[in-house]
Amino acid sequence: MVGTWIAVLILFSTGIIISYYGLWYGMLLFPGMMLLFYLLWPRWGREIIAAALVVGLGFAYFQIRELDEMVNPGIAGQRVISGVIADYPVQKADRTSFLIETAENSSHLKYIQVYCDFPAELHRGEQVTLRGILEVPDKPGNPGEFDYYKYLLHQRVFYIMSVELEADIKQIIPVPGISRQLNSYRNRIEETVYDTLPESEAEIFLGMLLGEKENIDADRYEMFQQIGIVHIFAVSGLHIGFLVLFFSYAASLAALSRRNRYFAVMFCMIIYGSLIGWPISVQRAVIMAALALLAQYQGREGGLGNSLGLAGMIIVLLDPYALFTTSFQLSFMATWGLVCLYPAIKSSFQYKNRVWDIILIPLCAQLAVVPLLAYYFNLFSPAGLISNIMISYLAGGIVISGAAALLLVFLPPLAALFLYPSGYMIEILQGLADFISQIPGSYLWVKTPGLAVIASYYLLLLMLLAALYYSWPRRWIWSPSILVIISLIVICLPPSLYKYGTMEIVFLDVGQGDSIFIKTPRGKFIMLDGGGSHFYSVGQKKVIPYLHHRGVREIFMLINSHPDSDHLMGLLEIAEQIPFRYAVIPTALLDAGEYDELKRIASARGAVVLGAAAGQQIHIDEEGLQMEVLSPPAGIESSDYNKLSLVLRCEYGDFSLLLPGDLDKEGLEDITPSGSTNPTLLVKVPHHGSRGSLSEGFYQGFDPYAAVISVGKNNIYGHPNQEVLDCLEKQGIMILRTDQNGAVSFESDGQSMEINCFRK
Repeated sequence: MVGTWIAVLILFSTGIIISYYGLWYGMLLFPGMMLLFYLLWPRWGREIIAAALVVGLGFAYFQIRELDEMVNPGIAGQRVISGVIADYPVQKADRTSFLIETAENSSHLKYIQVYCDFPAELHRGEQVTLRGILEVPDKPGNPGEFDYYKYLLHQRVFYIMSVELEADIKQIIPVPGISRQLNSYRNRIEETVYDTLPESEAEIFLGMLLGEKENIDADRYEMFQQIGIVHIFAVSGLHIGFLVLFFSYAASLAALSRRNRYFAVMFCMIIYGSLIGWPISVQRAVIMAALALLAQYQGREGGLGNSLGLAGMIIVLLDPYALFTTSFQLSFMATWGLVCLYPAIKSSFQYKNRVWDIILIPLCAQLAVVPLLAYYFNLFSPAGLISNIMISYLAGGIVISGAAALLLVFLPPLAALFLYPSGYMIEILQGLADFISQIPGSYLWVKTPGLAVIASYYLLLLMLLAALYYSWPRRWIWSPSILVIISLIVICLPPSLYKYGTMEIVFLDVGQGDSIFIKTPRGKFIMLDGGGSHFYSVGQKKVIPYLHHRGVREIFMLINSHPDSDHLMGLLEIAEQIPFRYAVIPTALLDAGEYDELKRIASARGAVVLGAAAGQQIHIDEEGLQMEVLSPPAGIESSDYNKLSLVLRCEYGDFSLLLPGDLDKEGLEDITPSGSTNPTLLVKVPHHGSRGSLSEGFYQGFDPYAAVISVGKNNIYGHPNQEVLDCLEKQGIMILRTDQNGAVSFESDGQSMEINCFRK
């Protein structure tokens, strides 16, 4: 059903996972579970003992290979590092990045990810000396945010280096012979492709053939991702399969013997793998191809399931951390769907029409990765089930035609004969993708599924596979099939249904800025500010990933406290990407030019822009939830937008919240209740903890239980000011900071409150 080696891979990986997450209780419970299985099924005793042994070996192996994550902070700072460039540098208009392998004794400095603030002519295999700033990569501050720290850790990279000047890079030894030839070949490919095809088609071609995704237009790449076809840019089994077909056919035309055909095809695969840097998906596909071709040329059955399992074991033994990478998981599960699920369905239903094969092959691959796509990318693409039927085969044509062009790249006129057909097919591919993306419901943003949901889905899929493989009665086939469909429905549930009746307030970590996510008790979503920076896209990098993590498909209301960049810029990015119904801004600033872009976006989306002023209520149409505007008055004028910050007070039962934006001391004193306190459970510290917004009377008047400071780590303004911290501590107020705690969330049912921090 799954093959011996797949079973070994699953069991060995289980041991690694238990060790990686420190689930020692798992190893303590495991012998008891094995004993129970033995008592229930004594005739499987040998297999149960063997399974326990393999799990134990996986656990022990990872203990031996485990990396020490405790880095020495004293290493960081200005450093000079020498080493060999270990991958193909990624070059953009004003930046270059690459991985360097050093000769340092410390395992933490073996590999360093380098970023140059300028375009640099560097090549894989060159030995260089670099001068730059060495630092530990930041960990994410919000749920859903890309975990760059873990991403690098799984590649055994603990530090990143920033190089500012070209003079800080010196070449010591040029690229040696074979590597130089590969670099030259790759450069020639890029030049020929860009000379022959239009730029957009050339970028997609190089993305598909060489895995160069960085230069593809960001909006188009996201669209490919949304409709479930972005895998065409992850060079994997799809590409290797078509390339093996092409090279096998070419070898047969050369009248080579069976043995020589095998070596010729494998030689081409090794050159191709080296040309693109041997990503995990290619390692797996090439190992599988080698085993399958060897079996074919020796005249025996290939056993693709066993080939998949053996390929996985080889990769995991070489690098156990590969198991935790997205590429490994997606590559192996998609291939499992093809080599295990597809044959089981085909043999069970015994259809004769070949059209079913065309439909089932991509469908089985998609079914095998649905939970992983939801977990890592928060996407469910119904259109992907359809689009992959057409686009996978179209991609195969591009790969085969492109492979012929790669072989003839030193003869540009001949290469062009094959590049032009590839270009036409890419044009068709883009047209199909554009059409599919316009279909309503072609993709859904979904909440990150829990591990229990993912595990249940795959257990049900295994039950379905067992039912098909062992020819169980039809009712036993339909039961897991229906449950798999129910699992898909659970994954796609609207986010408003989760924690219904609970109000959530989340202060997101957006660096030096404000961004507050509110979920009302009845499941409406409100965004107050979106952070912002002139140096990077805060909305794209931090806020929108969080919204996708929550599965948010529509925002009920966008609110901007005032149009300073660290509050508005990210909100504009959100407005561009996610539909919304209302946008609320201070009435006093309705005519401010900074809001022209927000008004344009709102008009295009059919949303309404509203002004809010002191004394008004913002109606959410929910019983028990009140949102009152305390400031600014409608007629007030000031060139200092902080003085015009929108101040909101929210109440839900016994829960209360005050959001004063960047209001200064004078403004805070104006809204502070006089004579008696107006207890407010939670307060956002105004203006990121600036001394100019310090008013002891403000905190005495509202008497909060907790205060949140939204502030950037090591910011140049010195926020939060020590006097502000002293004031809060003196009054016994709990202090929470986004630079230290990451995203800070509060949940309330109107009676009690629960506080959670993303960074513990």
